[in-house]
Amino acid sequence: MNQKKTFTEENEISGNFSFFRMLVMYLLICGIGVTLLLISFNTLIRNHDKKLTGEICSLVTEKMNNSIRYMTSAAENMSAVLSAQDCHDLQNLYLTLSQENHAKNYLSIGFIDNEQNIYASPVELDEFQKWGLLETAMLADPVSISAPYRSSTTGQSVYTIFVDFTYNHGKKGYLFLTYPLKEIQTMAYTESLTEDTEIWLMEAASDNIIQCAGSNAYAIGSWNNALLSMRMQINTSDQNDYIQWKNQMNAGEKTAGMTYHIGKTTYTQVYSKIDFMYGWYVVVRIPSSSLSSAIQQFRQSVMLFLSVLLVATLILFIVSHKREMEEKRVLENLSIRDPLTAVMNRRAFDTMAGKYLAKTPKPKAVLLFMDVDYFKQVNDRFGHDAGDRILKEFSALLRELFGEISYISRYGGDEFVLLVRSADTEDINARLTQLQNQAKQIKPCDNPEEYGDFQLTFSCGAAEYSEKTGNLQQLEANADHALYIVKENGRKHFRWYENPELETH
Repeated sequence: MNQKKTFTEENEISGNFSFFRMLVMYLLICGIGVTLLLISFNTLIRNHDKKLTGEICSLVTEKMNNSIRYMTSAAENMSAVLSAQDCHDLQNLYLTLSQENHAKNYLSIGFIDNEQNIYASPVELDEFQKWGLLETAMLADPVSISAPYRSSTTGQSVYTIFVDFTYNHGKKGYLFLTYPLKEIQTMAYTESLTEDTEIWLMEAASDNIIQCAGSNAYAIGSWNNALLSMRMQINTSDQNDYIQWKNQMNAGEKTAGMTYHIGKTTYTQVYSKIDFMYGWYVVVRIPSSSLSSAIQQFRQSVMLFLSVLLVATLILFIVSHKREMEEKRVLENLSIRDPLTAVMNRRAFDTMAGKYLAKTPKPKAVLLFMDVDYFKQVNDRFGHDAGDRILKEFSALLRELFGEISYISRYGGDEFVLLVRSADTEDINARLTQLQNQAKQIKPCDNPEEYGDFQLTFSCGAAEYSEKTGNLQQLEANADHALYIVKENGRKHFRWYENPELETH
């Protein structure tokens, strides 16, 4: 490795450091931008999913409230008719009405008298006991509605409406009608957008749910416990969000939504309060892929475009940097190189050598001052072109022998100075000796008849850097002093400053 490469590498390290710093900043800014864009898209998708799911949930809840209101109104009308008839025997009335073939919009009918005697089938009497329906009936003023329960007769999910009425000269009793939940489930199913949409009825107090719609037709009408089911299914990172969502329901908030993940699938889930069924809520759950497929496709297209743009910009950035570094290298070479010999000029040498001595703790270095012997005579005898040839070949020889361990400079005219980044005096002596021998092979021209017995020689002063030296200027002065002694003693050899035992002729 020659001296030119050594100097350039230091500049390239500095340039590459700045480039990598800029590259890291560029990638960091791009990363932040892409992250913010993804966050914006994800926020948009979540808000879109919650809004659309909430609208579906509100619509289903409104339909269920209207359906329950209609059935309640029908029960109140029947109660008014019976009250007007002022019936005396509820048992006969029960037998008559229960055996009549109605439109079958309700499953069963019955009565409760003022002494809380229940006129119903034996199976229904058991259900009154099992589900606490008598307590619900006592709440009718004029109407009360039971929570959904599973009928022992049909196995279907049902609910019962209780309406007070009068009989036998003003005695207060209760009429009850049991309706299948299937009609509400069917109505809820028709309001879903896709087969992936799940609609449940959920009781806040118990976490029990009844599935009204979903992709699995066999699961419709089934009962489950939402708390246990969600704990087993929802990703751990979303468990707290579900608990917060459930706490909102328990606090009586009319509606609330959340987003969570089961495996790699994202779901949006919204509940809405049922006004006519105390403690019960409609819950709608839809996978994000069914709601925001268009937005997600748009997001993927945008991310693909940004990826291509980022790669293209990065390539352009790197190409521009390489071109800039090449132009900078050319300009640096023009500004720091001696145009004749291609070694450093004096300004560049002082800068590089000064930095080396200042940055390196206790640096090991030797400074060599060299003069081509009798160079003026070469110019006078062979001409300036011959002199330029000698300087070029001598500097090339310096780069060959010292380039890998030195900063080399042409100080002016026939003067050269080297800062050797080593304190191995034996190695330096060996290289100087080799330089002496090879310099003799340099000729001012190609014609032996012209140069005759000409042999190129040089004089050199060497000074080793130490803590006593202080700085580059003092080191140069020491080497120059040694060179002066060499010139006074006939030239053609080199000498070490304050180390005469190292002197070699």
